Formats: sequence, C-alpha cells, structure tokens
Amino acid sequence: MLRNRGIIVLMLVALFGLSACVVPPPRERVVYRDPGSQGYAPQPRGRCYSCGEIRGIDQVEIRQQSSGGGAVLGAIIGGLIGNQFGRGGGRAAATAVGAVGGAVVGNNVEENNSRLASGYAWRYYIELDDGRQAQVTQYDNPGFHVGDRVLIRGGGRGARLEMLGEGGPPHG
Repeated sequence: MLRNRGIIVLMLVALFGLSACVVPPPRERVVYRDPGSQGYAPQPRGRCYSCGEIRGIDQVEIRQQSSGGGAVLGAIIGGLIGNQFGRGGGRAAATAVGAVGGAVVGNNVEENNSRLASGYAWRYYIELDDGRQAQVTQYDNPGFHVGDRVLIRGGGRGARLEMLGEGGPPHG
C-alpha cells in the first residue's frame, strides 16, 4: 500500500508539473525579401547590412493552437494512477476513469497555456539600406514610428528591433 501511495504522489506531481509547462509565446521573427525589380548589390565594407528605416507598422493577432498532446499525456498519467486502485474488474474501471479524467485535465491545461501564449504583436516593415525589405514581428512597441531608423539584432525567431541614433550604424 505504501508503494502505491508513492506512485500516486509521483504521478500527481508529474500531472501538476504539466501546468508549469506553459508554451512560450512565439518569439520575434524576421523575414527578409529581395525586391524582384531591383538588383541586389553588396554594400561597401563598414556598412550596416541590418540597418534600415521603418516603412510601415501593423498590429497583428497571434493565436496558438492546442495539439492534443496534453489530453494524451493526461490520459496516460490518469490511467496509471487509476490502475493503482481495485482488483479485477474494479481495477479496469478505475483505470478507465483515471484515463478519462486525466485526458480532461490535460486538455484543459494545454488550452489554458495556448490561451496565455496568444495575444497581439506588432509587425514592422523595414526597408534596409541595401535595398532589401524585412518584416520583424515582436510583442512590444517601445515607441517606434514610421520613418525611424532601426537596426535588426539577431535573426529568425530571435530578431529584435533597436532604435538607431542619428550618427548612423553602430560600431563593433
């Protein structure tokens, strides 16, 4: 009996640990495009390749979808916990009830996490100094306006915009 309690406690800790696994919101993203009508010419040495001017700003809605993984994992954990009770047909019934209950709880946890990761973000359209165009999507708008000179730090999902001073590109 003591062994069963230990397993039950372990399974409950694992189940409630799932609620701490919040899906992080989608990180900032940058997409580069070369305009088809303009030829791309590399800039001379010492020029900033990721500097440009904001040409447009939109607010966009980010929606996270749930995958169903929470329900599956919850059903497995609930079934394992339910299997610790009863004998024969009672054990099978307890396992089934545990699996169904675990699936409901796991699905609710995943849906809550998806809801928390959804929200509004800002999409910035930047014309880079070398003629390319870029889009950066990030959750915050620290006061950027159309016409501001910016630097794109990082790339892919880790990209962020930084305001450039009047002096031009950063050094180093």
